[in-house]
Amino acid sequence: MKTLVRNAVLVVATCHPAGVFGACAHVEGTDYCGPELVSVIYVTASGAIYVRPTSPLTPVPSGFVCKPVSGEYFVLAPSAPNFKQMYAALLSARVSGAEVTIAADPSQSTCTIAYVTL
Repeated sequence: MKTLVRNAVLVVATCHPAGVFGACAHVEGTDYCGPELVSVIYVTASGAIYVRPTSPLTPVPSGFVCKPVSGEYFVLAPSAPNFKQMYAALLSARVSGAEVTIAADPSQSTCTIAYVTL
């Protein structure tokens, strides 16, 4: 019985989804993080959505062109095309624990979300 319990604890510890994260990088002209979990979704009174991935953005990952808001967040502007769909995808990923990839618009100095993938 002790062996069974010990093995069960080992399986839980090694299979926990929070233990497997992607990385943040600049690849082919896009700053991105993922695939990984969404750590925080912060909604402001102005309607802007701030999203913090689980990988740290401080210091800024090597090669990043954009600057994370407060050194930690990507921003999803309410004026973004497909804002509602991206916000819904981010919320569903946060609630379900699914991993996402967040890509920033390379033309923006602030890390502004261009698209997300689940």
